[in-house]
Amino acid sequence: MNALLDNAHVALQLSTREGFEVKVSEAVHAGVPIIASRTGGIPLQVVDGKSGYLCAPGDNDKVAKHLFDLFTDSNLQKEMSQYAKTHVSDEVGTVGNAAAWLYLALMYCCRGEKLKPNGAWLNDMLREECGEPYKPDEPRLPRDLKPGA
Repeated sequence: MNALLDNAHVALQLSTREGFEVKVSEAVHAGVPIIASRTGGIPLQVVDGKSGYLCAPGDNDKVAKHLFDLFTDSNLQKEMSQYAKTHVSDEVGTVGNAAAWLYLALMYCCRGEKLKPNGAWLNDMLREECGEPYKPDEPRLPRDLKPGA
């Protein structure tokens, strides 16, 4: 995946249904602008017009327009690439996901603690445990989402 992303100008994720797509997160981490469907958890990962573009599933005309823009406007591609690299949370992608699982394993298997998050996010608990809580200006997923929103 890294070899592909290192050489990519843009990434596409045109699913009609999706959860939280790790390929989208990996592209954003690599600073590759992404054109993706506005479905599932993808809108949490892509800032429309800044780190890429969100399109309605099946809107191929819009996808084509955004591809054209990113391939013909080098400044736009560079701006989106830079924004993506600097505005992505460490909690998405392979490393952040692995850290959360290791935190769970440590707490349960090594310490024998059964976590009761009470609405807290694992990454927040992990960062607190390490003495490195999120800073107010640090990128992270929205915490104020309501179910079904």
